[in-house]
Amino acid sequence: MLARLVDRFRRHFAQTTLVVSLVALAAWTLGTFATDWLAPLDRVAARQHLTPGSPAAQVWEAIAVVTLPGLLAMLMVAVAAWAWRRRLRNLSMALLLSVSLAWASANLLKLLLGRPRPDSPFDVITAHGSSYPSSHVTMATTVALMVVATTTTTRQPVDSRYLWRLVGVLGVLTISADRIVMNAHWPTDVVAGFLLGLVCASLACLACRVHMLPLPPRHRVDGRPRTCAVIWNPSKVLDRASFRRTLEYELEARGWADALWLSTRPDDPGYAMAREALERDVDMVVVAGGDGTVRVVCSELANSGIPVGIIPAGTGNLLARNLEIPLDEVAAARVAFNGKPRPIDLVRVRIDGEQSTEHFAVMAGIGIDARIMQNTRPELKKMVGSAAYFLAAAQELSAEPMDLTFQADDGPVQHRRAMMAVVGNVGMLQGGIQLLPNARPNDGLLDLIVASPRGYVDMATMTARFLGRRGTVDGVDQVQARRVRLEVAQQMPYELDGDSGGRTTVFEAEVAPGALLVMQH
Repeated sequence: MLARLVDRFRRHFAQTTLVVSLVALAAWTLGTFATDWLAPLDRVAARQHLTPGSPAAQVWEAIAVVTLPGLLAMLMVAVAAWAWRRRLRNLSMALLLSVSLAWASANLLKLLLGRPRPDSPFDVITAHGSSYPSSHVTMATTVALMVVATTTTTRQPVDSRYLWRLVGVLGVLTISADRIVMNAHWPTDVVAGFLLGLVCASLACLACRVHMLPLPPRHRVDGRPRTCAVIWNPSKVLDRASFRRTLEYELEARGWADALWLSTRPDDPGYAMAREALERDVDMVVVAGGDGTVRVVCSELANSGIPVGIIPAGTGNLLARNLEIPLDEVAAARVAFNGKPRPIDLVRVRIDGEQSTEHFAVMAGIGIDARIMQNTRPELKKMVGSAAYFLAAAQELSAEPMDLTFQADDGPVQHRRAMMAVVGNVGMLQGGIQLLPNARPNDGLLDLIVASPRGYVDMATMTARFLGRRGTVDGVDQVQARRVRLEVAQQMPYELDGDSGGRTTVFEAEVAPGALLVMQH
């Protein structure tokens, strides 16, 4: 019974902290301003504790300066940037939100309550303005709790987590003592700052779905431990240690066996690794990488019945976006192990009439989009992300249209002077742009769009249509079918899920309904 209560408390720590600290802050503020109950506590600040100019006073003054709320906030912004680059998007947003709340709420209360500070013998910038609550302590408490959340989210070892908790507690106590011994705040201001910091940190964690404490394990007790293969692209996973700790935590918490770790290589984006997972007959495959890595693994696992968990780690991550899989690494891992296997379609391709086992899950095409993918430099994608595609697209604005014929199912063969032809299993691009508004990942159909602008005006109109999500426009064919055949007069580059596939004159695509199980919400 006690263990269940402890587990429930750990699961709802942020909610409990928020409610308790809010009630306590309201009661403490009422007791400070509406009654004399806390007056004896504030008499501590009426005495002078330090002699200006003494060695002790200089130490406490230095502590006050180096722990200015603005400096602590800048530290959290730097940590947030670090977390964002490592795909810890929820944590990054929680860090930014928490310090913003701490800064804004402390200053708002100061403005509303306007409490004078105690007489202080120190004329420093850290002892000016209204007194209630202490901004130093508010920010310090917020930072300490967010450090705890950061070590939890990055799955730091137990010793490291306890060490950082100890550092946080000592830091808050030191800053609290500093505000009192320097006569910069009343003791009630310090307590209010501590409670307000609890409110800000817990509210930010709740809003951004970040856990302050590790969740209790949910072990399997029935049957053998399940097995998992992790196929990951080392060029995309930036913080390998944190990534490994995250997955090992999920495996251990749910009673899975140790994972089979398979790293992709420059000469093999995942084919051999997926085949090894199939040979080992694992219960699930987790793939971490960009759309190219995900495509290769999913293609190899087509019709195998093995569920795939996706950890987005690329620039586009279009399959994850369309399936509403979180782009945050920790949240995506949680979905991979705690979600449900749901079937999606894949699209089987055949190039120039040759038999193939290749599939794609997002989109493929011939024309300007393929040339953009072909001309986008990988090193530029690392530096500027999605902007690299726009730079490559700018180089293709003056490209000549291609002579294209296309056929959907057994329908008539149609001829176009087209700039691009895209076959899609899902419809959304980055930024929420719906290139194929009718596409669904599990409808047993593929969607074809052929764009045939007659000039820059038509091209601008089409672009506006895609950005504005408006209906059909002249020069754009939209078709749904089970299979399509594209043929061009001369060899053109083609792409599969954002990766250049080579050149072709005949591109055929056929839907494979429900060919893949993907772990989703």
